[in-house]
Amino acid sequence: MPRLASAWDDRIKWTFGLAGLLLYILVITSYRLPLGEVAIMMSLGGAVLQRGHARFPAYLGWFVAFAIWAVLSSMQTDYPDWVMPELVTLIKLCLIVFAAASALQTPAQLRVFMVFFLGCFALFPLRGAVFNFFIYHSDMQGRAIWNLLYSNPNDLGAMALLQLSMTCALLVVVPKGWVRWAATAGVIALPMLILMTQSRGVFLGLTVFIVLAFLGHHRRLRLTLQLLIVAAVLASAAPSSVWARLQTLRSATDASTLDDVDGAEGSARQRYEIWRVAFKIIREHPITGVGIGAYRPVHEQYALNPEFNPTAEGQRDTHSLYFNVLAETGFPGFALYIGMLCVVMYTAERARRRCKRVFQTGAKQLLLLEAGLLAFLVASIFGSLPYLPHLLLHLVLLYAVSKVSLAHAARNAAYLGMNGPHGGGRASIARAANPRSSNRVLKRPRRAAGPG
Repeated sequence: MPRLASAWDDRIKWTFGLAGLLLYILVITSYRLPLGEVAIMMSLGGAVLQRGHARFPAYLGWFVAFAIWAVLSSMQTDYPDWVMPELVTLIKLCLIVFAAASALQTPAQLRVFMVFFLGCFALFPLRGAVFNFFIYHSDMQGRAIWNLLYSNPNDLGAMALLQLSMTCALLVVVPKGWVRWAATAGVIALPMLILMTQSRGVFLGLTVFIVLAFLGHHRRLRLTLQLLIVAAVLASAAPSSVWARLQTLRSATDASTLDDVDGAEGSARQRYEIWRVAFKIIREHPITGVGIGAYRPVHEQYALNPEFNPTAEGQRDTHSLYFNVLAETGFPGFALYIGMLCVVMYTAERARRRCKRVFQTGAKQLLLLEAGLLAFLVASIFGSLPYLPHLLLHLVLLYAVSKVSLAHAARNAAYLGMNGPHGGGRASIARAANPRSSNRVLKRPRRAAGPG
C-alpha cells in the first residue's frame, strides 16, 4: 500500500553534481573565487556519474537550439571580437543548466539549493548594496548598487525579484527553525533592496508579484495583514527619494511627457531614444540579427544617424531583454528563447493545477515561483538580462519543483483513493479538495516517503 508523501523530505542525497552547482552559485554571487570553470566541470562530472539519472528536460532542448542558432547567425558578424566571448558564455550556460537539471531531483536537494542560493545572495549582493548605500554612501545618483554584475541598479533589483519569490516559496515548506526565521527576514530585506534601487521597471514587477501571490492565496485576509506590516516597515525605512522617483511613473506613459519623468537625469527619455535605435536595427536585421554580443558596437554606429537624439549615442545596450534577443539573434532566435520560457511556465502551471486538490504545499510553491518569473519578465522589459545565470537557474528550479510536486501529488492521490470509504477513491479525493482537510493529512503522514 502506498504511503502518503510528506510535504518535504528531510533526507539530503549529496552528489558531486550538487556540490559543483553550489560552488557555481557561490562564484556568481560573490565574485570572490575564480572557480567558475571548475564548478561547471564538477557539476558535469556529477551528471555523468549519476548513471542514467542525468536529465535533459524539454526547456533545455529549446535553449540548446537557441545557442545553435546564435552560433549560426553570428557567423557573418562584423564584430567577431564581441561575439566570440558571448558564444563561449552561452555554451557554458547550456552546460550548467544541464548539470543543474541533473543535480536537483529530490525535495531535500531543492531545499539545499534554495537555502544556499538565498544565503549567498544575502551575504554578498544584498549586504554589499546595503553597506554601500547606508555606510559608505557609494551609490548611483541615490540608487543602491554593488559591484560587477550587480553594479546596475535595474539589474540588481530584477535579480532580487527572483530571490524574493524563492524566499516566499521556501517559507511554504519550512515550518520552523533558523531557515524560516532567515527567510522571514528576507521577505522584508529583499523588497527594501528593490526600493533602494529605485528602478521603476522592477517596482512594476514587484507589483505583479504581489498581485499574483494575493490572487492565488486562499487566506487573503491573513496575507493582507502581513503585506500591511511589511509595507509599514518599508515605508518607515526607505529613503524619501524612493517615493519621489516612483511617483514619476505617472509621466512615463506618454512620449511627450518623458522629460518630466526624471528631470535633469533624463533616463526615461534616453531609454526611449535607445529603443528607437533598437527598432531600426531589428527592422534591418530581422532574420539573423547582428550577432550575439554585438549589439553595443552596432548601436554606436546606428546612433550617429541624425534622426536620433544625441542622448542615445555611445555603446549602449538595448535596456530591454526582448529587444536585445531580437536585435542580436533575429526573430528565429527570439522564438526559440520565448519557447524555452513557455515550456517551463506551461509545465509549472499544469503541475500547479494538478496539485491544488491533493498537495497544497506544492501548489503554493509553484504559484510563488511562477509569480517571481513573471515579475522578472515584466521588469526585463526595461533591462537587458537575457543570459543571466540567475534567470536560467530559476527556470531549472521551477521545472524541478514541478516534477517533484507532481510525484508527491500522485502518491497522495493514490493513498487517499485506496484508503477512502467503501474502498473507493472518489470520496477521499473530494475531501482532499478541501484545503484544510488536505493540509491536515499532509502534516501527519505515517512515514515520509519523498520521490527518489
